Amino acid sequence: MKHETSMNASIQNVNDNKLKFSEKISYGFGDLASNVMWGLVGSFLLYFYTDVALIPAAATATLFLVARILDAFIDPVIGSFVDRTNTKLGRTRPFILFGIIPFAIMFVLTFTTFDLSDTGKLIYAYVTYIIVGILYSVVNVPYGALMPLMTRNTGEKSQLASFRMIGMAAGNVFVSACSMALVNTLGKGNQRTGFLLTSMVFAVAGLVCFMVVCLNCKERYLEKHVENQVKAKASETYKNALKNTPWVASIAFAFFMFVRIGAVVAITIYFCMYVLKNPGMIPVLLPLLYVSAFITAPLTPMFIKKFGHRKANIIGLVIYIAAFFIMPLFVGNTPLFIGIYFIGNVFGGIGTGSIFGMIADSVDYNEWQYGKRTEGTLYAGYSFATKVGMAVGGAAVGYVLAFTGYNAANVSESAVSGINVLYYAVPIFCSVIQIIALTFYKLDALHPQIIKELAEK
Repeated sequence: MKHETSMNASIQNVNDNKLKFSEKISYGFGDLASNVMWGLVGSFLLYFYTDVALIPAAATATLFLVARILDAFIDPVIGSFVDRTNTKLGRTRPFILFGIIPFAIMFVLTFTTFDLSDTGKLIYAYVTYIIVGILYSVVNVPYGALMPLMTRNTGEKSQLASFRMIGMAAGNVFVSACSMALVNTLGKGNQRTGFLLTSMVFAVAGLVCFMVVCLNCKERYLEKHVENQVKAKASETYKNALKNTPWVASIAFAFFMFVRIGAVVAITIYFCMYVLKNPGMIPVLLPLLYVSAFITAPLTPMFIKKFGHRKANIIGLVIYIAAFFIMPLFVGNTPLFIGIYFIGNVFGGIGTGSIFGMIADSVDYNEWQYGKRTEGTLYAGYSFATKVGMAVGGAAVGYVLAFTGYNAANVSESAVSGINVLYYAVPIFCSVIQIIALTFYKLDALHPQIIKELAEK
């Protein structure tokens, strides 16, 4: 009885715990690191392969898909390892500490070119891209699983998610606004050298940021409760996850969100160069995609508090869809085109912050239904959705470019037309699918009861 009383008190203290501001901002450094490094991969690797390494667009698109399909097996495995880890350093931090250096090294090698045959270039691209994706999972899956181990308080989770959004936005703004400038400056006109040196700078920045996370973010819930849990079999964990409807809906929502983002990021460079015929718009549109998140970050917790995750995201996506429907009418009016694009992304970006809370609440739901939290496995689904979604979006761009006969040396009118259609159609289509996925997420009203019952157990 004494042990049970002590356990309940520990859980209640964790539920009511307010995190320090320094811990919240430190947690955001993880997304800053992830998006400085993976942002370069997501935004510029397609261009690097087709225009710098000179790998055919169709081969690049296939590479993106094959590499990310492998993640369907890698991410759950890493999540399973996280769920079964219990060390003095904690459950998630050992993966971050020992994974970040190999990840940084392989990240640099991904943007390194050698004088190889066409087949040799493609093999090298496959090896480096697959390995860097695996190492990204080794670091990022535990980082995401860290949030529900820090707190069970919904409000605190929303704030942590906001700091993640700020870190994500800051990293992506920096990458999208400064990458090509750094490539040209450091490479002195040689993009092969420029991408190599730029990736080195970003790797060091990412390593430092993840060290901040490890030093300042504490796994409170693990220390007081998880060590007493009976570890579940992997097969049971995956079976329960697939029966966890809020989690499945969240993963579907996240997947199509990142297909949308991946396609927009990949196609924007080509859209500015060949449709708008204004390369100067690249450092405007790409950064604005992420600058909008600085407005979305404080807006998201307010929307979630008022409407809940489901309604808040549906409202945001409807506004986003409307923006992309009317943008083609104002291509000739640059300020208005940019303004509509910016407003659309402010509301369309609510999901990038909300998804972290949705996954974290799904962890609570999993414990409530099945008696196991399995943060690692459940967050691995989000990591998978992130990478595969971005890859599918980028691959779609690559396949359309190949289908329309895109050739960097001689861009045809059919290729320009394909780029123009893709730029608007993919975001609208993916947003509609996201709304459909949200209709299955019915956890907003139930979550307070879940937390109450978990605390009373």
